[in-house]
Amino acid sequence: MVHLSRVAELRPPSAQVPNCPLVPAPAPVVALSAHTRNSIMSSPNDTILLPTQTSQFEDGLTIYTFYLECLAQASYLVCHEGNAFLVDPRRDIGVYIKHLELHKIKLKGVLETHLHADFVSGHLELHKRFGVTIFIGEKAGAQFPHYPCAEGELMVLSSKYAIKSVPTPGHTPGCVTWLVVERENGRPHKAFTGDTLFVGGIGRPDLVGALDPSLTPEVLSKMMFKSLNEKIMTLPDDVEVLPAHGPGSPCGKGISADLSSTIGKEKATNPALQFTDEKAFIEYNVAGLGKAPQYFPSAVMANLKGADALISDVEKVDVLDINQFKSKIEDGALVLDTRNAGPFSQGHIRGSMNIPLGLSGGVHLEYEDGNFAIWVGTLIAPDANILLVADQGKEQEAIERLGRIGYASRIIGLLKFGMQAWIEAGEPVDKFEKVTVENADTIRQLQANGYVIIDTRTSGEHSCPARGHVVDSVNLPLAELPQSCLALDKSKKYAVYCLGGFRSAIAVSILRRQGLNAVDIIGGYDRGVLANACEATTADKTFCAKMKANTSKSKQTATAVSV
Repeated sequence: MVHLSRVAELRPPSAQVPNCPLVPAPAPVVALSAHTRNSIMSSPNDTILLPTQTSQFEDGLTIYTFYLECLAQASYLVCHEGNAFLVDPRRDIGVYIKHLELHKIKLKGVLETHLHADFVSGHLELHKRFGVTIFIGEKAGAQFPHYPCAEGELMVLSSKYAIKSVPTPGHTPGCVTWLVVERENGRPHKAFTGDTLFVGGIGRPDLVGALDPSLTPEVLSKMMFKSLNEKIMTLPDDVEVLPAHGPGSPCGKGISADLSSTIGKEKATNPALQFTDEKAFIEYNVAGLGKAPQYFPSAVMANLKGADALISDVEKVDVLDINQFKSKIEDGALVLDTRNAGPFSQGHIRGSMNIPLGLSGGVHLEYEDGNFAIWVGTLIAPDANILLVADQGKEQEAIERLGRIGYASRIIGLLKFGMQAWIEAGEPVDKFEKVTVENADTIRQLQANGYVIIDTRTSGEHSCPARGHVVDSVNLPLAELPQSCLALDKSKKYAVYCLGGFRSAIAVSILRRQGLNAVDIIGGYDRGVLANACEATTADKTFCAKMKANTSKSKQTATAVSV
């Protein structure tokens, strides 16, 4: 245990923190380059710069949560007496800067629970901008200026609270859980568990083997079992659990829709915390992991060294006229069209991949939205050359959201004035139909007309007894589709669905890139198929009735809002 007096000040001696300034660095002037500024007029909507949740307690301790549904990623600002520590910041740090300035909060340091694989962190830019120390586990192997925290070290937050370092290896060897504790008696109140403990799950153990082959999933699972039993489950039951991820994250399995919990609740309900036998736990933890997205190793390397300011990547993107854009296509670059699925189906550049941004900046996901950046990093190689098509006014958002996973630097050109300019110039476009399911006959007629129905959900979703699947459909999960579609018969026609419509939109674009005749089923499986064509599926009839009622209710709400 390290005594409070050892780290009574924010920063340890500079000898222990190489190149870490003891005074705030001057804030850099952030501006778009001339060529980008002239063609990109977008700016983030103010609503996406606000905390998604604020929890304030009687003594003034405040936790601001900044949650991105599109990345299933949470960062936290823990504040007391005008001071704050920032936990697991994302790369676009403007959201934190605005909040700190608005509330006149002093940032005392950045706390990383580990070197993340699913997003690029903004820790280095925050260090340079504010002159604050980055605190991370001593076994993380970080190569940027930082303070390597050992067991029990304390960072003073205020006169009442400190942040305590608790190493919890398992997801990675360097994972740390940060506890908010009372300085007087050491009592813990909050646990920022990172990817060690989620609500309903734990972090997967197979993400660092590419960097160190000795760290097999079994080895890391053994570490995780010890961390959970000796560090996590020994905390008081009323300690609040604040994890780094929510549902949809590829960093764990079985993650609940709840974004916070307590130690007591997790001990009672989390399947991973029910094991007393180490061997049984390891078997559970390594089962059913699935393949990790291909961008994970490159994101880890970016975080290991520390990423440059995101604005530097934005400024480097060239805005191309049509001839320049066509030239890059001829050189083999991939066209990524980030418009929504409807406009894409009505006209797009042949060979484009469609991964829609969505409408809410990625903070909240609507029914047909999805995990934009995660799917980009899953389906597009991190060394690919990307040509970007975006709606006018959404260009900067598209670049910044690609930058969250380290892909903004791979953009070699943005189409000036978007698809409108392409179409008005008379350039060739590809179009396809979107099918509305009126009833079971719609599905049967498609099949009678020779369409093969493709289900792009996961194998677990496809085989779910209650939800079921379209009768005689073929299950080709989206993550595997770039390879699996190569075996499809080009003489046949394909109609594609997923749960909500996001994955099927991407899938149709992938199939058409390969020269296959594919169309999209509108509304996804739940609202498009189950609600209207239950008889053409293997689903439980009670579940179908529930989906029909939910869909009807959603339509009524939408009508009321529009009126």
